[in-house]
Amino acid sequence: MLEKVEKFLGENNSLHIASSSYNIPNLSKCTYVSEGTTLIIAGEQNSSLIEQIRFNPKVEIIITDGEITLKYIGRAKIVSDYPNQEKLTEDLAKKDDLEKKGIFGVDLVQIVPTVIKVSQWDYNQEFKENRPSILKDFFYSITKTLKIWAKGIRLPFISVTVLSVVVGTAIAYYKDRSFDWLIFLLAVIGILAFNACVDLMNDFFDHLSRNDEVNEKLTPFSGGSRMIQNKLFSPTRTLVGAIVAFLITLGIGLYINFTILGNVVLYIGIGGVFIGIFYVGKPINLAKLGFAEIGIFISLGPVTVFSAYYIQQEKFSPIPIYVSIIVGLLISLVLFVNQFPDYEADKESGRRNFIVLAGREISSIVFIIFLSLTYVILIILVILQILPYLSLIALASLLFAVKAMITTRKYYDDYLAMIPAQAMTILTTLAFTVLLAISLFVAGAVRTL
Repeated sequence: MLEKVEKFLGENNSLHIASSSYNIPNLSKCTYVSEGTTLIIAGEQNSSLIEQIRFNPKVEIIITDGEITLKYIGRAKIVSDYPNQEKLTEDLAKKDDLEKKGIFGVDLVQIVPTVIKVSQWDYNQEFKENRPSILKDFFYSITKTLKIWAKGIRLPFISVTVLSVVVGTAIAYYKDRSFDWLIFLLAVIGILAFNACVDLMNDFFDHLSRNDEVNEKLTPFSGGSRMIQNKLFSPTRTLVGAIVAFLITLGIGLYINFTILGNVVLYIGIGGVFIGIFYVGKPINLAKLGFAEIGIFISLGPVTVFSAYYIQQEKFSPIPIYVSIIVGLLISLVLFVNQFPDYEADKESGRRNFIVLAGREISSIVFIIFLSLTYVILIILVILQILPYLSLIALASLLFAVKAMITTRKYYDDYLAMIPAQAMTILTTLAFTVLLAISLFVAGAVRTL
């Protein structure tokens, strides 16, 4: 009977495949080729089908010739080293009208069966060799769940904001070696949760405004997480995730506030949370009012750096305010450069950020001016002996900054060519803040010897 099934698969070439993520179903029609009971299909990267398979390999397939219906439950995986892969991908893509769109190409998917049923033949066979062990499947599920949430909260990007806490803590250590590990770790978790909340809220409200839906110029650094658009998260799950992240932030903030003297953290935190939530959140929506860049600068610059300093020192100092200007500028410039590819989508959805208001050409000049200004401020702070001479090692990040500035000025209206500028701006921010923090920790340690 198995030979009859393989023959049926070989005589047909079209299937309907159901994939899912968190019980969000997706149905696609694909051309396929078969190798015994193994099926090969193709799909566009960043499509719901491919993204769901990336995080959940379990699929269900229906193949019919009008008389016979074959039900196929299997496990799919995206392959990158398959025999004759290039030609196979090209042939399947041509039949299904698939094509490369921007940075996204076409993936080849291999599917092996776990169960095949043909009711007309009274056929029902399990393929236990294709099932992973219960333990392996359990750990696989945990790993994939962590990965999908890391993608949803854009973990690689929100980790940049942790450096605001590190720099604020480094300033406290530089002044008199103040350092409380517990408070520091809580602050790191708090800022991560806060930014996860902001990013999930951003995805939720961008879905409501259709900003992400109409945005076709996607890059690895802009265009949103695409979790809702690719049916990985439902809008409701996204909002619930944002609320949970906010509650974590609130709990940590209140604990730290009542652990130290005064209510400084509470008052500052209220302002930071207001800016973060209403960055795109209704009814205020700072992005539509033209205050997006200023909001990010304030919340991830002065608010976060000074707060990180204050919870270690429990007293006021102007030094973290001065330094926070640099940190705030760098992080807001990451947002700023990522808005160049989003120009059309932001304009269509009614966002009034600086790039939409001033245009990309003028914005490219503004980007260069403010990125250069961060280095000018650093040098001034060192000359005034507010920062140690060792902090000049942060100038090494100019290697990335210069590349970001040149690329932005040259390719401000070419979203694909802007990708290196986006990457270089992130590297500039990482390198600058890490080197600055190291210089402060080292100078603080040396000064006390």
